[in-house]
Amino acid sequence: MPKEAMIAVYLQRGETKIGLITFYMLLSMKYPELKPHISELAQFIAKDLDLNGSQVQLRNFTSRENGTLIRWAIFPAESNDYISNATAMDIISRLTENRVHLPDSFGSYKLFEWNIEPPPERTWWDRNYWVIVVAFLVMFVFGVLSYGAWLIWRRRREHLLVSYKPVDSVVAEQELQPLQNL
Repeated sequence: MPKEAMIAVYLQRGETKIGLITFYMLLSMKYPELKPHISELAQFIAKDLDLNGSQVQLRNFTSRENGTLIRWAIFPAESNDYISNATAMDIISRLTENRVHLPDSFGSYKLFEWNIEPPPERTWWDRNYWVIVVAFLVMFVFGVLSYGAWLIWRRRREHLLVSYKPVDSVVAEQELQPLQNL
């Protein structure tokens, strides 16, 4: 059974989540000539696969005497953790049926050896990042509010202490006035 048929059966059963799809491209263009046009090439590939340009990324390349071998990766859309099985089947069929067409300026090319990989395991930090950030912000706001309340309380207390005068202290209006001779 060909690889495409095995993966089609595997994907139709919904047994896996696809994190990325990789494939190789052999271009007749030398890498120094290709280097300034890599992002443009990625955009052409994305357009033919009905993807966003940010989803198609260069993984690595090998410069050869007759051209350049490039390994590309197709990632899920930014809002998703994985590529849906229907989208993956569509991408794989376009790759295997050579429905990716590049301008002649890139020379001749060949697509081959595609593969699917599961999504990377998310670490504890990746799963709990927002919870930690929100908890930190709540603690920070609570700390600032507590400090502000303490400052207000302290100032009021100092004000009360300053206005208190001992019983035997001399107050300006209670001072004895000199007696006048009558």
